[in-house]
Amino acid sequence: MNDIRISLPVLEPDEPPCVDVHYEWTQYALWLDGKYGLDNVDGHEIGLSPQLVRDLLAWTDAADALFNEDDPANSPLPPNFDVDGYELAKRVRAELPAEWIVTTYHPVSLTRVVVPVGD
Repeated sequence: MNDIRISLPVLEPDEPPCVDVHYEWTQYALWLDGKYGLDNVDGHEIGLSPQLVRDLLAWTDAADALFNEDDPANSPLPPNFDVDGYELAKRVRAELPAEWIVTTYHPVSLTRVVVPVGD
């Protein structure tokens, strides 16, 4: 994406911009670190397309709908939730400039990974 517009102040100019894609109850899926400080954002603030922002919100909303506040550890997740999250992270990676570090949970290795550019 060439016309990316960031609507956040630079707080750590010597750090790379980082975003982690993961689910937490009632929160947005994007967790910033680095250049733009620590924040939880929906995606428009870092220039993601409206469609990707909607898809990220739908992903978290689907899990929120199943979340059991009285027993969080045993809350079910929607079918293919981890795979869908990884696919969303790949789309985030594709829309951000190469300087960004995008991380997420990998559904096969079951570890946190850096999503490679061009993946």
